[in-house]
Amino acid sequence: MGNTVGSRAILNLTDRQRAIIIGKILGDGCLEKNGNYTRLKIDQGQKQKNYVFWLYEELSSLVPSKPYKIEVYSRGKRDVHWRFATYSNPAFDSFRLKFYGKRKSVPANINQLLNEPMSLAVWYMDDGYKRTDRSGLYLCTSAFSKKDNHLLQVCLERNFGLSTNIHYAGGYPRIHLPAKYAGKFCQIIKPFVLESLSYKLL
Repeated sequence: MGNTVGSRAILNLTDRQRAIIIGKILGDGCLEKNGNYTRLKIDQGQKQKNYVFWLYEELSSLVPSKPYKIEVYSRGKRDVHWRFATYSNPAFDSFRLKFYGKRKSVPANINQLLNEPMSLAVWYMDDGYKRTDRSGLYLCTSAFSKKDNHLLQVCLERNFGLSTNIHYAGGYPRIHLPAKYAGKFCQIIKPFVLESLSYKLL
């Protein structure tokens, strides 16, 4: 399983698991301190059920139990969500140190972290969508600062050859992949995108 810190063995992450985790952190994944160590929490709506179970299978060596269904009520509306969390483990502490300060942020060395198509695909399956006119794609990065968005833009250009710009919605930034690069982006991530989420592709 790995080395031991106190009574908790450090989980050994595969390269594929590491790439998935990085994509999840950039997307909707949440890292939280739970006891002495950190865990990754995953929460998606009913439409993403297949995606949640795929994530569970990919990360199953790091997870104590299967995804479970809950009902969430907001403004009188009932929604079904699927959730699971990893073990709390030192293996996740380094991710929290990199991506979390007072809030989730993009580390200065993101170029060394976001360099696999799998990470890009998971990020997009989490937080991406195509424009209604199909002329481009968006990555919802409104949770990140303007500086963080710029770091992500530089990374996408350097590691994947993708030129992007920033559009604002309600005063919050989001990364826009114009038509010229949207097709290339889809070709990069297509081998890793689940069939149930292929509607997000051009």
